Amino acid sequence: MNHVTRRRWLQTSMLLAGAPCACLAKASNDCCTVPEAPGDAVRIQNGLLTIDLTLTPGLKHIGSAVKVVDPARKLRVIIARPGKHQFVALDQKCTHGGGALTYVHRHKHLYCTCWGHSKFALDGSVLRWPNKLTPRPLRAHPVERKGNLLEIRVEGLA
Repeated sequence: MNHVTRRRWLQTSMLLAGAPCACLAKASNDCCTVPEAPGDAVRIQNGLLTIDLTLTPGLKHIGSAVKVVDPARKLRVIIARPGKHQFVALDQKCTHGGGALTYVHRHKHLYCTCWGHSKFALDGSVLRWPNKLTPRPLRAHPVERKGNLLEIRVEGLA
């Protein structure tokens, strides 16, 4: 007789319940994450995060996304391209439990990769959370496109 563990039961339940992404059932913070922007495409200076789009294939198509992570600066930003001429940048850390967020273009939302409990709109507002304590909204960062460069103002970034 096969013993069903709580973990196996939850994994199966998530798949049957239609989790936003099937790999969320693995309960891993590493699944469903967006790729990191290439190091040579990113420049950080004086509160400005600049991304060279010609060196960032992860933002080439509508529905794509990349992340920029700089642990020394405590920077973890997700940049998504929900429309032809639209880019958004938000903190990539879930304000509910601290998990990584991923962009799901089909729904145009950010989902927490820790079981998909929390869901955020592209303006950072909270759309769904797992308990009565509403998490803080995500911090959204102003994005301006200048030719092939994206300029993202990140408050408090040195």
